[in-house]
Amino acid sequence: MFEEWASQFETAIGRCGLAWTEAGVTGVQLPEADPKDCLARLTRHGAKRVKAADVPPEIAELIVDLQAFLSGQPTGFDSLRLDMKRHSAFERAAYDALREVGWGKTVTYGELAARIGRPNGAQAIGMAMGRNSWPVIVPCHRVLGANGWLGGFSAPGGMLTKKALLAREGVYPDGGQLKLFE
Repeated sequence: MFEEWASQFETAIGRCGLAWTEAGVTGVQLPEADPKDCLARLTRHGAKRVKAADVPPEIAELIVDLQAFLSGQPTGFDSLRLDMKRHSAFERAAYDALREVGWGKTVTYGELAARIGRPNGAQAIGMAMGRNSWPVIVPCHRVLGANGWLGGFSAPGGMLTKKALLAREGVYPDGGQLKLFE
């Protein structure tokens, strides 16, 4: 069992946070209405708070990359080490497959399920996305329902955040408008 640390940092969309162990990043926290809530989520598993100036070099680089991504600059996180010990084998497979979906691209819940050998697992993919510990790094905002339906998004801000993250990548699955009716 590795010791866990956490730190917060400013971005174009507000105060975000990271948690990590020696094995890799354990979590990304998008902004909450109250920065104290962001810190509480980051440290809920016992992570020790680290000042931004004291983070290890790999984490400092990741912070710069996340700041760039959240400013709308194409950024990839493909080689980043993730500590997935809190997730099931199914979730790990889904997250690994999703990390292959690049900037400005999307995939449906059903397509992602098929990619990991579970062609009838769209609903299970949706549940796995709801438990994603690394929004943006494991880009669950890029997973859409059939016919461009936005699906869900469990990070703070819900669907508005999902739409904003997609828009930063130039993706407007609903033409930029909320779909109230099909």
